[in-house]
Amino acid sequence: MMRNLRLLFVFIAGVVLFTACQEDEYADWKILNHQWYEQHKNDEGFQYTESGLCYRIIHQGYMRNPNANSVVKAEYTGSLIDGTTFDQGEFHRYLAEAIDGWQEGLKLMKGGAHFEFYIPAELAYGEDGQGSVPPHSVLIFDIKLLESYN
Repeated sequence: MMRNLRLLFVFIAGVVLFTACQEDEYADWKILNHQWYEQHKNDEGFQYTESGLCYRIIHQGYMRNPNANSVVKAEYTGSLIDGTTFDQGEFHRYLAEAIDGWQEGLKLMKGGAHFEFYIPAELAYGEDGQGSVPPHSVLIFDIKLLESYN
């Protein structure tokens, strides 16, 4: 019985240490992203919303704005603050399937618009990250909203 308790204790301690090491692995990246966001959220031409989404209108479109139930078609490039492109292509899905920053930001656009977004981690992939996007990452998106429809 005592041996089983010791093994259980060692196992739990190992899990706690592993989790702590994983968190520390991204501690510097988290600080760097927070500092970058604070320095750049007021870049020339950028506005920001109450949630912290930063955006710059390169060209405002002339068609209608998407809503929560819209299917959107957009071309985009997503990069990290170090300039690494993590994704690019065409998004052609329901807006509700996108990250929170996109859901908020695309509603500001009219079809035919071209915006640049700084999306804080809380409106993107947060503390978990996603694929090649590390945890706590600010995402920079260049987005052209081609069309939206219900």
